Amino acid sequence: MIVLQNIHKAFGNLKVLKGINLEVTKGEVVCVIGPSGSGKSTLLRCINHLERITTGKILIDGEVMDERKDNHDLQKIHMKKVLSLCTEVGMVFQRFNLFPHMTALENVMEAPVQVRKTPKEQAALEARELLAKVGLSDKVDEYPSRLSGGQQQRVAIARALAMKPKVMLFDEPTSALDPELVGEVLEVMKSLANEHMTMIVVTHEMGFARDVAQRVIFMDEGIIIEESPPEEIFSNPKHERTKAFLSRVL
Repeated sequence: MIVLQNIHKAFGNLKVLKGINLEVTKGEVVCVIGPSGSGKSTLLRCINHLERITTGKILIDGEVMDERKDNHDLQKIHMKKVLSLCTEVGMVFQRFNLFPHMTALENVMEAPVQVRKTPKEQAALEARELLAKVGLSDKVDEYPSRLSGGQQQRVAIARALAMKPKVMLFDEPTSALDPELVGEVLEVMKSLANEHMTMIVVTHEMGFARDVAQRVIFMDEGIIIEESPPEEIFSNPKHERTKAFLSRVL
């Protein structure tokens, strides 16, 4: 579903990603862990085309989204195709980024109506179903200011799902939440995993990674240090840097 080949990303002289190779199969849940500043969020932003890669190749569901070398395009990919591929990838950020002047229902409806040109009645019906799916059927008419952080993040998940993506990216979706609200968001993510949604999750929630991921990737300083099933990486990490990181966070 996702193929990353030799991905490099630099901001000026700062090299953030240094040759990432990764394949994620359909229905797989991959959790990415590692210290702050290791390039995890930048990796997600490159997959979602929010950042252009410096060098490398990205494929989404077999289609090339980006192919570059030293900031120059090796393939000229029509923007219409890029935008189409971007709609296949939903993303949930640390901050909820809901439109404050729209209700929960309107927030979830907006992209299908504006981007996919879904009729409003159909979009509203589907939005209500998605809000029910994330446990917010009683909050459809509430504005973000009247929702808790956990509820806002669940609206953000419903909003991403409204575009019917093939892949969901989560960038530390619980890091901005009070501890007592973390569980309600993780439960929604677990239910998506149980439905075989393809997911890449950048997270500090090691329990979630242990319980839900098929594969855990440890990143540091812009490279993948180690990747393996969760029972291996948490019980018997191979690399000293992985061992040092886990000893601090577990």
